[in-house]
Amino acid sequence: MTYNLIEEKPQPVHATIGGKENKEKMADFSAHHIQSQSALTLTYGTLLLFQSLQLVHQLKAPIILLYAAMVVMGMVGNCLLVHVIVQVKKMHNVTNFLIGNLALSDVAMCATCIPLTLAYVFEPRSWIFGSTMCCFIFFMHPVTIYVSIFTLATIAVDRYIVIVHPLR
Repeated sequence: MTYNLIEEKPQPVHATIGGKENKEKMADFSAHHIQSQSALTLTYGTLLLFQSLQLVHQLKAPIILLYAAMVVMGMVGNCLLVHVIVQVKKMHNVTNFLIGNLALSDVAMCATCIPLTLAYVFEPRSWIFGSTMCCFIFFMHPVTIYVSIFTLATIAVDRYIVIVHPLR
């Protein structure tokens, strides 16, 4: 069952018969119509929200398994990449160090943000890890994302310089 959550704009009501009294009645009707439509939209939106939360809780086991697989693969793959970059001297160049930085950012995301966010979604009492962890995760989410973004931008600038000015 789907609901259209787009609120339709009420059409203007024009009173042609009557006078001031009829216009006031029509204005009251129009205001009531807008209020009831907003309440209806809120009800359907809330209903849709509760249905989606029920679906998330029904699919709790597969979601946890997929998240766990994503965290394990992300940690193992990125740690192996960093290990190879550090151990193999031939791979010590600017681009590979930037790729290693991107991998370390992904390791930090996999170790801190993903598991605690998943725990937060499925915990009915909201956040259970205390205020220190709340502040830490609130800090780590944007840090890991910004490190990834700035590293990718730096890689793009490095590639641009290598392609445009190859003999420098």
